[in-house]
Amino acid sequence: MKSFLLQELSRLILPLALLLALALLLKGHDAPGGGFVAGLSFAVAGILGFTAYGARRLHAAIAIEPERVALLGGLLLIASLAVPLLWGDPALTHRHGAIESGPIAWKWHTTLVFEVAVVMIVGGALSAAALWLWETPLRAEEDD
Repeated sequence: MKSFLLQELSRLILPLALLLALALLLKGHDAPGGGFVAGLSFAVAGILGFTAYGARRLHAAIAIEPERVALLGGLLLIASLAVPLLWGDPALTHRHGAIESGPIAWKWHTTLVFEVAVVMIVGGALSAAALWLWETPLRAEEDD
């Protein structure tokens, strides 16, 4: 059942939810929990999207399945664990620095790679689980 009101409200809310998730990721990689909370926000945005527009439209709009996003996030997490080992450092050792170009200074952290992996795992897994739960009653109705 599709609701016109839900579709119109989600059209306004979805971009804001995705921006919030991105802000949580970028701000939170310096603080604990940034990747996890951003992943939850991405998952909520995805769940709102397929609740408002339907799972078929979500599959048509997104080029990659949420399960694959979670899997790629797991591989990225393993890479962020293993790369310091190749340099002779303990696992999950992170590096940081600054790039200065005139009046602009940009801080970089390898922690951001870890946090992006966490976002992909949490957001992909929760979206995939919710999508599976959403589609299961539909499959049962089609079988009848």
